[in-house]
Amino acid sequence: TTVMLGKYGRRFGGRLRRELSIVPPQFIEHPFEADPTLADRPTISSPLASLRMAKTEPSVFAEFSELSEKYHAVNLGQGYPDFAMPEFVKEAATEAIFGNYNQYSRPGGHTRLVRTLAARYTPKFGKNLNATDEIAVVGGATNAIFSAVVALVDPSDEVVCVEPFFDAPKIAADLMGAKTIGVPLRADWAKTSADWKLDLNELEAAITSRTKLLVLNTPHNPTGKVFTIDELDGIADIVQRHPGLVVLSDEVYEAMVYDDLEHIHFASRPGMFERTLTVFSAGKTFSATGWRVGYVIGPSQFVQPLVRVHQASNFSTPTPLQVAIAIAFERCDEFNYLENLKLTLQAKRDKLCRLLRVAGLAPIVPQGGYFLLADTTKIAANTPFPLWEAPEDIPLRDRRDFAVCRLLCERAGVTAIPASAFFSQGHRHITDSLARFCFCKEDDTLDEAFRRIVHSGLGANW
Repeated sequence: TTVMLGKYGRRFGGRLRRELSIVPPQFIEHPFEADPTLADRPTISSPLASLRMAKTEPSVFAEFSELSEKYHAVNLGQGYPDFAMPEFVKEAATEAIFGNYNQYSRPGGHTRLVRTLAARYTPKFGKNLNATDEIAVVGGATNAIFSAVVALVDPSDEVVCVEPFFDAPKIAADLMGAKTIGVPLRADWAKTSADWKLDLNELEAAITSRTKLLVLNTPHNPTGKVFTIDELDGIADIVQRHPGLVVLSDEVYEAMVYDDLEHIHFASRPGMFERTLTVFSAGKTFSATGWRVGYVIGPSQFVQPLVRVHQASNFSTPTPLQVAIAIAFERCDEFNYLENLKLTLQAKRDKLCRLLRVAGLAPIVPQGGYFLLADTTKIAANTPFPLWEAPEDIPLRDRRDFAVCRLLCERAGVTAIPASAFFSQGHRHITDSLARFCFCKEDDTLDEAFRRIVHSGLGANW
């Protein structure tokens, strides 16, 4: 199945940019005025909340989780497995607890875990990693991203994100008073996630003397794109031309790359280790997202300020879970775990793609990660604008993909996430026809979601 989307993004994108009245940065009195749709967002009602906090909106994930619970929906929206974590990882946790690893560890991470990570990633990065200075363990990947932004970004700085993107870096930048600029992946006809392309000229044009951080993500959420070595080298060339730029590379889905493709660490490219903080998630790797164990690898000049932020907020990550992750990494090859995980998730990806096609939705086959995007043009949504023609300045929750995902939840009892929530203003029209589905679920869960969509009739309007 072929999905058309970027053609419309390009066709209407230029017109929208010309017609939208966007306040120049020098006249923005408050960072939130850069996005007029923020005025329509729910605010925190507490009179004691700070101005920055009061202007933040509830997460799209929280919103659709509440809808999912209300309608007893099959939740394919959030990225967590509903199958059990591996037994050898559970045993590692028990071993750590009964081994009396239950007190504070050093803020940068328990010695056993950082040494295990150094041994594991030294050959991957092509560099002899210093376990105590160049690796830090934090409370999950989201905490790593937040801590990195707080540690490195000032209110006068800009953060460039390759979009669509997970909202954690934008939320952190907003709270710091920094400006976020999105540079979109685009596709004319998308069959697989490889069809999403980054325009390097557009990326470089977005980088200014005020740009402090460039946020990358591979394997990519929500498209499932795995960046090639040529694409990463093209980005690296741009980074080399901007000596004040730091790269935050989100690689939490490194273990989930399909079809015999290879994940390439951006920091492993020539000259990039010194410029990059790489974020990982042990919770994703071992199907234990509730453990909240993440880690970062990078040069000491970036890692140590991040550790100080983490120390001020969490002090340290739970010690028994750190030791358990160290044991899990030490034993995972014995169980051929990572290869089995990849094969299991690839089979689930293929299954959900087949089911969605039969149900009348058109999946864009992902190369990696937990998620896929699917075309929803066959679902008739009651919206005031024709598909791909909604103006960019309407409230985010009035866009077509939000209406479709609400319909899926309310009428079919299946939760998906609207893709426009992953874009900044100016690019949201690109995915007005797309919704994100998660496939790291039990086969019975995927089958039930399929049954509900078919019985609802939502995918059969053509």
